[in-house]
Amino acid sequence: MYNINGQTRHLTNFQSILFLLIGLLLNAIGNGLTVATNMGSAPWTAAAANLSNVTHLPIDYFLFSFGLIAAIAVTLILHHFDAVRFFRNLAFVFIFSIVIGATATYFKHLGVNDLGYWVRLILDLVGITMIGMGISVTQRLATFLHPLDDLTNVMRFRYFKGNVVVAQTLNFAIPMLISLVIWIVTKEIVAVNIGTIFSFLCQGMVIARADRYLIPRLVHRNKL
Repeated sequence: MYNINGQTRHLTNFQSILFLLIGLLLNAIGNGLTVATNMGSAPWTAAAANLSNVTHLPIDYFLFSFGLIAAIAVTLILHHFDAVRFFRNLAFVFIFSIVIGATATYFKHLGVNDLGYWVRLILDLVGITMIGMGISVTQRLATFLHPLDDLTNVMRFRYFKGNVVVAQTLNFAIPMLISLVIWIVTKEIVAVNIGTIFSFLCQGMVIARADRYLIPRLVHRNKL
């Protein structure tokens, strides 16, 4: 929905495509930077990496499983199976993993992973901030989302009166707990660094600020 002088209207096809591309581009570049800098993955990615490290199964299995579980959870919360939404969001997981891989490879080719510690840390934090900005745009569009972002969006308005900070922090608490349990049991932990902590503590606030200041006329759809 698009707000002009207090009046909301539906987006044109051009606006929908443009804003979706902006959101996906921000998200893809941000994820590519976090992977290339190796200064801490987002909590769900870190949990998948730790599960992969323990079981020796490909990380893709766990990333897709997380997306599938989130899509099922959205269906259960809404008490309605929307087949188009369900499979479209699962397709997002597959397509976006390819895009992230490409952007991460590009940044590594530029030598980002060879930069100094502090430069990589700053780029990692910038990347995580860009991810939050991209999520903000795609959540407001609510047309093509990663199932985990869709779950946060639904929880935000169904249970927390629109408070994205609480919803996102609760969403991230699950993978953080997974990584913590694995570390306690195995004494090993991977893919967790300063960027992971920053993402856990601050991404909800980044999304909230982006909702307000990034394309401010773009507002959440009333019906989730």
